[in-house]
Parts: sequence; structure tokens; C-alpha cells
Amino acid sequence: MPPLAADAITAAEVATHIVEPGMVLRFEHADPARRAGAYATGRFPDVERQAANVLEFAQREVVRTLDLGGEAVRNGLGTIQIMGFDTNAPHGHVDAPPHIHMHLRWPGDTGTQIGHYYLTPAGLLSHNIVGIKGLPAPDRRFDRGATFTTIGPDARPAYSHRITPEGWLAIARPGGATCLIRPVAADGFAAGATIACGGGPVRRITVADDIGQGVMTVTTDDIVETFRYATDSGTLLSPTASPAPPPSVPPVPAAER
Repeated sequence: MPPLAADAITAAEVATHIVEPGMVLRFEHADPARRAGAYATGRFPDVERQAANVLEFAQREVVRTLDLGGEAVRNGLGTIQIMGFDTNAPHGHVDAPPHIHMHLRWPGDTGTQIGHYYLTPAGLLSHNIVGIKGLPAPDRRFDRGATFTTIGPDARPAYSHRITPEGWLAIARPGGATCLIRPVAADGFAAGATIACGGGPVRRITVADDIGQGVMTVTTDDIVETFRYATDSGTLLSPTASPAPPPSVPPVPAAER
């Protein structure tokens, strides 16, 4: 159990939060030493967790490209939350089978449609189960080939997800561009992904998480991001805000004023 950092609810979580305009990416660190709940015994889901790592950052790239986070901020729609799954059952959370998320958290939470995009043991996507927070609506299942559209609090479509027949992922802005996330290897997303949006350039993403050193490395084409985090809690240690820019004109020394 990591030390209590903020409150009793999140004390058992081992996740790093990366915040951008209109979006939060919650990156869970799968530590075999802390396996619990559905993952306490048997095969540890290394492949599924690595596939989730890649898919989380691939979805982040799509949110940026389609400006979905910016639109959420401009229109007061809430915050897009990208997540994977926990393997240590924090605060009793049964987070199985392995899956990823990308949902639009409505202001006030009620009405938020939460999709669970389940992963196969090979690291491909199989199906999506969607529930709605705070409303007595039954869960809905979307198999490969079916499109699930997230609705914003303004009652308009915000974006859509479709798991392809191959187990890949297509995300689209309604009436606009579509981004296809596909694995770089035939057997799943664990080795990395490519992202193709409309006629734009194809980007390649790989993710490495060193839980012993507390270093996460995300490579997008020739751009390498390094995130350092506390190994006991996942708390981000890298700067979370850009340093203030220096003045354009150096200040005049007092003796010269």
C-alpha cells in the first residue's frame, strides 16, 4: 500500500494522470507485486496491459488531431477521460477483464456514457460494453463493426468509436474526419500502433513503462516524451506546467534607472 498522499479513495491507486485541455489521460501501472482482485492469480495480463498503454496514447493523439478536447472546453461539454484498467483492485474496484476507455465526463457526471473496450489475450479489441452514469438505462453491447457514438450534454454527437472486424479502432468526428488506429504487428497492439487520420501523415506510437525506475517513455515518430513518476503511487513528478516565459526586454538595473 503506498503512503496516503491526498485522500483515502485514491490512496491505493497506482496511476499517472496527464492533463491537457479538455482531456485527462489516466495511465495505470501494472505491478505484478501488487496484483489483486481478478488478477491475483493465474496469468498476469502483460500483453493486454501493454496494448492498453499503446491504445491510451493513440487515443490521446486522435483527441489532439480532431481537436476533441478543445471542443469540449469551448462548448462546456465536460472532460474527455482516457483510461486503461487496474490490476491491483484499488478500493475494491474490480477492473476486469482487461479494457480501455475514452469517455466524455459530463459536468455533474450524470449522463456520462462509459464505454469498456475489451482486449483479447493477443492485445486486440473484441467488443464494447457501454453504461450510463446515474440513469436507469441498461448496458449496451457493440461488437466488432458496430459504431458507438458519444453524445454530449448539448444532445449532439461528440465523437464515435468503432472496433473494426480486425480488432482495430476507428474514432471519428461526426460528419468529419476519421482516424484509424491499427497495430504495427499482426498479433496485437502491444508492440505499438499507427494512426492515420483522413489524408494526413501516418504516425507511429510506442510506449514503454519501467515501473522499477518510475519512467514512462512515449515515442511518436521522432518525438520522445519522458514522464517520471513516483513508483509507490504513480504521481507525476515531471513538470506539470510550462515555465513562465522570460520578459522580452531585460529589466533595467536599478542603478541605471
